[in-house]
Amino acid sequence: MIWGRSTAGDDIPSESRFLLGFNEPNFFEQADLSPEDAAAAWPDVEASASAAGAPIVSPAMNFCGPAERCHGTNPYDYLRAFFSACDGCRVDYVAVHWYNCDLPSLRDYLEPGNNLEGFEQFGRPVWLTEFSCNGSASVAEQEAFMREAIPYLEDNPNVYRYSWFSAGPIPSAELVNDDGSPTTLGRVYIDLPQNCR
Repeated sequence: MIWGRSTAGDDIPSESRFLLGFNEPNFFEQADLSPEDAAAAWPDVEASASAAGAPIVSPAMNFCGPAERCHGTNPYDYLRAFFSACDGCRVDYVAVHWYNCDLPSLRDYLEPGNNLEGFEQFGRPVWLTEFSCNGSASVAEQEAFMREAIPYLEDNPNVYRYSWFSAGPIPSAELVNDDGSPTTLGRVYIDLPQNCR
């Protein structure tokens, strides 16, 4: 992953199968890039990917707020501005993040035509590179959402890949114990049917 501007253009391992773009650049607390700045740096991302022969995944987007801490709050607007400023840039997949414990909202987030605009509008396969319930959800709520979301993601032909968010900021979503063994939630994740695309 090219997390932010400072690493754009860095060499990546030659065996890399994909290169992920900037991490939540619309957040000042994350990669902190305007759409135009991200577009200006994108040729460096392309050069890194080309050197390794790797497909490129877009900047990873999420809703941002409050507005005074963001390059815009709407991830769809951000990506539209990025693609407009980066006309002709190579982007093979669109990356998004999601932290809400509700399957209809996730579906609405990805697919166009409902309350939200959907990331499918960008005409590229979607990578849901981070998702889980937010930090206020219990392990049981995380599991219930996981059991609903995974079959939906597996059956959605526009979702190329997905990855459950398993890290310290959301302890109830962690998949692995300190010793490397799966948590109870991790065992659920492993055991759910997968198409392994």
